[in-house]
Amino acid sequence: MTTYSSWFRSDGRRPPILVAERLSWRVLLLGWLGLVIQGSWIAGLLAGAASLILLGAVAALHLPVPPFWIGLHLLLGLCAADIREWELRLNGLAAGPVVVAQGREAALLRLLERNPTLARTRGETAEASA
Repeated sequence: MTTYSSWFRSDGRRPPILVAERLSWRVLLLGWLGLVIQGSWIAGLLAGAASLILLGAVAALHLPVPPFWIGLHLLLGLCAADIREWELRLNGLAAGPVVVAQGREAALLRLLERNPTLARTRGETAEASA
């Protein structure tokens, strides 16, 4: 079972974004590039710049680079969900309910079962706003 946080746009026309609260294997393996691939552009590029500066400083001090590189990837992989949520907040999304489910589809289904008003179609939301 995985915990998913839900994030909503203010217009309500798009489906919610679900963020899994767990280790991100993509970010663990790829580092800051994994953040960019999953859609966290700002945080990914900031982490990339910080990693280049940190690894450059480590190399200049003649310390072994691989332990710092592995530690940085582990830190980013463990904090990837929080970083993604920060990025969503920066983009103007609002936090919704937290859902526990076995997969992303099951989490979305459980979210829609709890909040049936979210299951409205785009046409119905356009008519309601007019």
